[in-house]
Amino acid sequence: MESRGERTWCGQCGAVELWPENVPAVLLYLACDTQWRYAGMNGVPTGLDYAGVRALLELWPDPAIDRPARFADLQTLEREHLRIVHERLSREAHTAATATRPAHHRRP
Repeated sequence: MESRGERTWCGQCGAVELWPENVPAVLLYLACDTQWRYAGMNGVPTGLDYAGVRALLELWPDPAIDRPARFADLQTLEREHLRIVHERLSREAHTAATATRPAHHRRP
């Protein structure tokens, strides 16, 4: 990115800058917000409902969209989303387990 003369982060708010070539994939990802499947009592996301994603792609306003490429982009975003969510949940579970142990049983 830096070789293209672009910054990785917004200097004021810390938000990731979105490259123009990634806008179509991100718009599809955001449009799929209602297509997530969840499991368990805590509602842990397990992935996107691909039947719903397919329906959304068929209704997409741009008929020239490269559906296979856009779907591959969406899967990349889905995997990263799941990785981040599960990593956060794992950290929270570890923190909760550590907090409930008596002080003399905690690891430094």
